[in-house]
Amino acid sequence: MRVISGEYRGRRLKGPKGMDLRPTGDRLKETLFNILKPGISGAVVFDIFSGTGAIGIEALSRGAGRVVFVERDPAANSLIRQNLQTCNVEGDYLIIQEDVFTTLRSLARRGFRADIIFFDPPYDWKHYTDLLKLTFKPGLVSAHTCVVIEHGRKTDLPESGEGYERYRLVRHGDNCLSFYKVKTVAG
Repeated sequence: MRVISGEYRGRRLKGPKGMDLRPTGDRLKETLFNILKPGISGAVVFDIFSGTGAIGIEALSRGAGRVVFVERDPAANSLIRQNLQTCNVEGDYLIIQEDVFTTLRSLARRGFRADIIFFDPPYDWKHYTDLLKLTFKPGLVSAHTCVVIEHGRKTDLPESGEGYERYRLVRHGDNCLSFYKVKTVAG
């Protein structure tokens, strides 16, 4: 696992040893960032279910203004800190060790607004509708926010819901990326 492009390009990141983590593969990560490229520079990025922190570190490497890492597992948070040190990242990030729903509510109350939100929950996770509903409540997103969920090919994610719609689905082997935005009102 490595940083693909940008300031920290080529740096090797530590991966999980015996941990229940499934890092995003380099090819899928490259596809993700090729799609996000126009919106990365200066962006506020939430890397939720961060695991190793590879997505957030890649975003910082490519010029993101700030990354919020959200991971409830203490061992994974230690791994994120080690990987940030490996890349000599100073500032421009926040690590939160808490449940995703608690964190999203707290960030919204504190006025954090993301340009890009990346979710990589465990593939057996079932709370996608609740997650999207909370994410697209006023506070965390704007009309220009891109929300991405990495998931398994057989995972059933909603096409749309109150305030949001999926506008792109990318399949890469058994992995998928679903891209969501604020639902546009016809008129």
